Amino acid sequence: MVLRPRVPAPGNWRDAKCAGQVQRLPGDDDCYDPFFPEMPEDEQDAIDFCNGTIDHVQCPIRDACLLFALTNNERFGVWGGMTELARKALRKKWPWKGGKLPRPEWRCMTTSGAIALVSPEDLAEEDSDAGPDE
Repeated sequence: MVLRPRVPAPGNWRDAKCAGQVQRLPGDDDCYDPFFPEMPEDEQDAIDFCNGTIDHVQCPIRDACLLFALTNNERFGVWGGMTELARKALRKKWPWKGGKLPRPEWRCMTTSGAIALVSPEDLAEEDSDAGPDE
């Protein structure tokens, strides 16, 4: 959980393709959010939605969304078309250096492509650049 973001959220969240995708389930107090699936195998639908794989329309703020999640160490859900594990791999390969600017190496890639950047041992470790308030 991010208590104090390193950078503010993009000002154009309303333009995100995912805006309005959270659905209340009839007769239930719970809601369905495809970008925070309960099972890892359900992440692919959200990834395809962000990247425009299905409808050939990529989210207009996908890159800003991904950089926000990486810069602020968002650990859960699909952000900017990347899974939790893929973002963790990017942060392991190119850790946060401080300041307010994201790493230039941080870019959207497939989960398998991101994971290939680091060793399995690196992914098993906790993030070294994350503090208690991040």
